[in-house]
Amino acid sequence: MAMIPRRARVFVILALTLLSALLVLVFRLIDNRAQAFSAASVLISGIALTGVVVSLTFQALQTKAARDERDRSTHRQMIYLTMGDRALAECLEPPNTPMPFERYRQIIFANLIMGRWYAAHQLGDVDDSTLRYTLKRHFRGEIGRAHWEYGGHDWLRGAIGGQQRKAAAFADIVEECYKAAVDAGPAVPTADYFTDEGTDLDPQNS
Repeated sequence: MAMIPRRARVFVILALTLLSALLVLVFRLIDNRAQAFSAASVLISGIALTGVVVSLTFQALQTKAARDERDRSTHRQMIYLTMGDRALAECLEPPNTPMPFERYRQIIFANLIMGRWYAAHQLGDVDDSTLRYTLKRHFRGEIGRAHWEYGGHDWLRGAIGGQQRKAAAFADIVEECYKAAVDAGPAVPTADYFTDEGTDLDPQNS
């Protein structure tokens, strides 16, 4: 189910509060009971109509969310196929600069990760502070930086140049964290990510 946007929730609460207050006000100001009940009937009808409108709005949002998720799922499946088959990857646009296929696969997967964070940020599941913390760790690594160096300009052009302020805010935060990571020093090479000799959890290596 799609998350109800915060603005929509606020609107519903304010609308119901206002209509309830008007209903109480009607009974207080109108002495004639018949007139009071008539006015109250109009207000109740208004409340019911508001409920119908809100319900239809939520249904439309859920339908759009379901359609978007279906499109994203199809896109992910296509990407997974291209990551495993160089011949299929050649059906996509060529890289901005020639690179080994293995590096190309890593950058594509890093883009999927970034897309997941983008979706979570847009939905409000990840706030700015959590996003900055996540990106700070992400950009310590070689592939995270390589991905943003390779495709960051496309994110910035598509988001900041568009009409969605929250999308622009996401791209701006990513660019800010990337620049901070570069200023902090070299990235951790992928060759230094893992070791075959014990683990960090092994007491002998602590």
